Amino acid sequence: MERMKRVLFGFFLIIALMLGPALGVYAQDKIKIGIVDVFSGPFINWGWICYNGIKFVVDEQNAKGGLLGKKIELIKEDTELKPDVAVRKAKKLLLDDKVDILGVGTGSHVGIACNKLASQYKKIFIQYAAAADAIQGKEFSPYSFRVGHATYPYIRGLTKFMSTTPYRKFYLLNMDYAAGRDFAKDFKELMNVYMPDAKLVGEDYHPLNNKDFAPYITKIINSKADCIATFNWGPDLTLLIKQARSMGLKSPFPFACVFGADPQTTNELKNDMIGVHLAVVYDMGIKTPENEKMIQRYHQQHKNDKEFSWWWPAGNSGMTICGWQMTLAAIEKAGSTDPEKIIKAFEGFSYKTPAGVWTMRACDHQVLYPVFGTKIEPGSNPYYNGSIRADINFPWLSPDFKVFPAEEMAIPANPAYNPRCK
Repeated sequence: MERMKRVLFGFFLIIALMLGPALGVYAQDKIKIGIVDVFSGPFINWGWICYNGIKFVVDEQNAKGGLLGKKIELIKEDTELKPDVAVRKAKKLLLDDKVDILGVGTGSHVGIACNKLASQYKKIFIQYAAAADAIQGKEFSPYSFRVGHATYPYIRGLTKFMSTTPYRKFYLLNMDYAAGRDFAKDFKELMNVYMPDAKLVGEDYHPLNNKDFAPYITKIINSKADCIATFNWGPDLTLLIKQARSMGLKSPFPFACVFGADPQTTNELKNDMIGVHLAVVYDMGIKTPENEKMIQRYHQQHKNDKEFSWWWPAGNSGMTICGWQMTLAAIEKAGSTDPEKIIKAFEGFSYKTPAGVWTMRACDHQVLYPVFGTKIEPGSNPYYNGSIRADINFPWLSPDFKVFPAEEMAIPANPAYNPRCK
């Protein structure tokens, strides 16, 4: 019996030694990307819109044979839009799930908190939906790259676009967090550049997920402002516009903002959205062959989704697609998921996205992109209205875009913003 046990032990040992290398290769035969974004609470749809864009890019990459010959696996965690929760979930993805790349989504306060982890763990973090200038400025990490919107380019495009309108008395009303504060700072600076004849007639900040804008709107009406400039998004933007219209600032009284093309907001407010002026880095109306083909491929994947705002790659979804296509292309260029090799490949990297050529600036790891100015106009839109459900019907963006070049919209590369930028 003892001899039989020794024989069997030897047999299984030989098998294990033979299979060991193969099992090791199999275990490593994937690239893991972790995503931390908001998947619960009042801002839930923003997380899902971005995640749908990322998943679309990953699905297409896997269909082509994967990345660096390996299948990509996506793992997501809910930040609840809270920095402490985001940090805890990011650590879980890094330490337990052993992700190769970590994507950081909605919320500038979340993005700033996660940048500290990037430096601590020396892993590549892809910032794709948090906009505060400070994330790639004073909060810079050499392991963090932003492939989505930043406040300054948006506001530069927005103020330049508003200079083509007759509006010159602006009231600033913003969420009281990093990106809202950056919006106000940048708007005041750039208003003086592009509209030296304009005047700021008031400025206020409110909590995220604010429940009553009436006191602010009363102050705006009394100020005689002819435009409200805001970085608000999600339910805060919806309620702000709804209450403003009900209190007398009827459409097309203008709002100057950057997140008004959210389909949920626009469908809920209908014609109350007419008059919203926007600066965007992505829209389905951008007429490039790459964009038109991408839109149709995305729609085929999502046309039966229960949530109508996922049917088309509007706004943040399309922007996220552009950013993650660029990211995977940079990793392919690096030929590795080694962070130091990715940094070397990504710095200065240019990529032709569906929305034009995007370039990763080396000094601050901020992607540079063209900005488009437009506004919501009366009438039907060619995407949502009647395309799947008759009850979905709302105005959409004018196809008459003002295009502002990437190099003109970029955050100034100086040491005051980021010491690496000289």
